[in-house]
Amino acid sequence: MRKIVWVINAAEVVKTVKAGRKLQAVIAWDDKLGMVTIKANNPPKVKVNKSSLLCRMDFGKVTETAKFYRVNENFPKALGLDCIKKAFDRDAKDAKAAIVTNEMINRV
Repeated sequence: MRKIVWVINAAEVVKTVKAGRKLQAVIAWDDKLGMVTIKANNPPKVKVNKSSLLCRMDFGKVTETAKFYRVNENFPKALGLDCIKKAFDRDAKDAKAAIVTNEMINRV
């Protein structure tokens, strides 16, 4: 049995393989050519949002990304409602102070 394969962008495929990098490709049957075709598929690289920690609080943290300030808090139910409300207010003040301090440092 004779096997025929058509490689689209063969120069790019050979260059990538010779460089020792991984190659993502789409292998499909082409009715017009009557053979299997291999087409290099190099999707764009995914950008990873990096966040920096501004402040660690008793029950959470404040982080900064390119577009947002994120405040994450988790309170255990065992504290009770009054303690949770007080801790929430205290952590909110700490988060505001951390954001303001960060802005002052970045503007200097």
